[in-house]
Amino acid sequence: AADNWTHTFANLDKYAADGHEIVYTVDETPVTDYTKTISGDAANGFTITNTITGKVNIPVTKVWVGPEATSAKVTLYADGVEKDSVTLNAANNWVHVFANLDKYNNGTEIVYTLTEEPISNYDSVITGDIATGFTVTNTNTEKTSVDVTKTWVGTPAASVTIKLFADGIEKETVTLTAADNWTHTFSNLPKFDTTDGHEIVYTVDEVDVPNYTKGISGTAATGFTIKNTNTETINIPVTKTWVGTKAGPITVHLFANGTDTGTTLTLDDTNNWTASFTNVRKYDQSGTEIQ
Repeated sequence: AADNWTHTFANLDKYAADGHEIVYTVDETPVTDYTKTISGDAANGFTITNTITGKVNIPVTKVWVGPEATSAKVTLYADGVEKDSVTLNAANNWVHVFANLDKYNNGTEIVYTLTEEPISNYDSVITGDIATGFTVTNTNTEKTSVDVTKTWVGTPAASVTIKLFADGIEKETVTLTAADNWTHTFSNLPKFDTTDGHEIVYTVDEVDVPNYTKGISGTAATGFTIKNTNTETINIPVTKTWVGTKAGPITVHLFANGTDTGTTLTLDDTNNWTASFTNVRKYDQSGTEIQ
């Protein structure tokens, strides 16, 4: 560059000893990663054009966040023009190298880019460059839904609050009432975690309802059933009256739907012939009020 890439071979003999005109030519010692073209002549001067011929290898790696698809097709472009394509799959370990590619076009470094053919239920993000290689990350966007049904053993409450959890973290809440038939579907939920791709575990819980116990059955796939059983208790007072001379004491038996419960009260003068059966179940296991 210091001499502007030019030189003049001067004071050369024009004719040989035998009198013929000497033919002068030039050549260049090969330059690594360059081709040469020589044009011109001794009279007009020679031009030696060197064109860079460097090659490049471009690796591409496929990463899945969520379950893998069967295959993925990626296409390589050189300055926006399709150059090559490859199908990645488990057989090639989701890796490929586009090899022995021209690095330059007419002396200008080629810009290589990559695209991927769309895959259903996946978002695609391409990172990297020709120096580091490309990584194509596909994140699963599949959605799922979770059904929940409320059942009652005993008189239903006015409403209940149901919570949905994703991997143990509260995600949504809903209030169920008779107006919606005590059912709800949590919809449009991500099926897979976008960080590491694991399938999200969805569970439900219910805000406690006074005088009810809850039992939760089912799965996110089959739907959850939350069963509330009434545990309400009542007190049943008993008063003994006499027509005539009092006997005593007397024993009173408590029957539930015609069956002796085995619970008794003793009435006499000491308790004024009055006592109560306390904290007895108001409803049986079918939810029917006990007589």
